[in-house]
Amino acid sequence: MDARTRAGILISGFYGFGNLGDEAVLAGMLQSLRARLGEVPITVLSADPNATEAGHGVRAVGRTDPGAIIGAMRRARLFLSGGGSLLQDTTSARSALYYLGLLRLARALVPRTMIYAAGIGPLRRPLIQKLTRSVLSGTDAVTVRDEDSAALVRVLAPRASLIPSADPAVVLQPVDTPRTVALFAGSPGPLIGAVVRPWGDSAFIDPLGVALQRAAHSLGAGIVVIPFYPAVDLPVSRRLAAASGGSLIAADLRPAEVMALIGRMAVLVGVRLHALLFAAAMGVPPVGLNYDPKVPSFFHDLGIGAPLPLDVDAGRMADAVTQAWDRREALRSRLAAGVAELRARAEVAAEVAARLYTEG
Repeated sequence: MDARTRAGILISGFYGFGNLGDEAVLAGMLQSLRARLGEVPITVLSADPNATEAGHGVRAVGRTDPGAIIGAMRRARLFLSGGGSLLQDTTSARSALYYLGLLRLARALVPRTMIYAAGIGPLRRPLIQKLTRSVLSGTDAVTVRDEDSAALVRVLAPRASLIPSADPAVVLQPVDTPRTVALFAGSPGPLIGAVVRPWGDSAFIDPLGVALQRAAHSLGAGIVVIPFYPAVDLPVSRRLAAASGGSLIAADLRPAEVMALIGRMAVLVGVRLHALLFAAAMGVPPVGLNYDPKVPSFFHDLGIGAPLPLDVDAGRMADAVTQAWDRREALRSRLAAGVAELRARAEVAAEVAARLYTEG
C-alpha cells in the first residue's frame, strides 16, 4: 500500500484512561485537525477503545494490541504522537520507552510522522536520552507546547525539525449542560475550586485544606474539589474536601463540561496543569502549586508570575488565594491576552499536521 492509497491519521497518547487533561488534549487536536482536513479518517490508540469512540467520534484500537497497532499504521498516511507529557522518565522509563517505540515503528510503516504539541522532559536516564535523540532526529516534525521542551530538544536532538506550538487543550470551548447547571443549583456566594493529584507523600493536602478553609472564610466563599483523573485523584480529592470542609464533585463529565464548571469559580487552585489551563481559558485566576516544570512554564507563557512551591505553608497559600480574588479583574485581561496567544500557537501544530498529511 503506497502513500496515495492511505487515507487516515493515527494518533497515540494517554487516551482512554479517564484523565480529563489528556482527553482535553485529544479533543483539541481533533477540533483543529477537522477544521483543516474535514472528516478525514482518524484512529486513536486507546486503553478503552469503546469509550474513546463514543466520546470523540473516531475509530479506536487497543494501545497494547500489536496486531491492531500495526494494522492501523499500515492504513495511515500520518502518525501523530499526541500532546501531553509523553516523553518523560520522572516516574519510570516505561512511558518514554512505549511512546518512543511507537514512533520508531511508525517511521518504518507510516509515510509521515510527527510529535504534536508535546511536553518533552524531564529525561534523566542516558539510555532514554539516546533513544529520544535518535527518534526525534528522524521524525518529520517535532512540535512542542512550551519553551522548556523546545530548549531540551535543541540540546538533545539539534537535528530535529523543531517547531514551537502550545497545548491543544487551550482551543476547546466550554459547554454548559443540564448536568453542570444542576451541580450548582442553589449554591450561595462565590466558589473556590481545587484540583489536586497525589504527588510524593501528598503531605501538601492537609495544609492546603487549612488554607482553603481560611480563604473561604475570609471571602465568604464555598469550596469545590474536582478530581481530574478519578482513578488516581479521588483519594486525595476526598481528603482535601474533608480537610477544607468543601464539596467533592465526582460526576462523570466531559472536558468541555468541566471547563464550563471551572468558569463558575472565583479562583482555581490547581495541582494539575490542565485544570490551571481551563481556569486561564475561562478568565478565572489560577493559583498553581509547582509539582512539575510544566507548571512554571505555563505561568511564564501567560505572563502571570510563578506558581507557589508545593510545600508552601497554609498562611501563604491562603494569602495567595485571597490576593488572586482581589486582583481578579486585572488578571482577567492579562489571562485573555495570554490565552489568545496560546490559542494561536496551538493552531500551528494543526497546520503542520495538515501539511504533512496533504503532502504524504
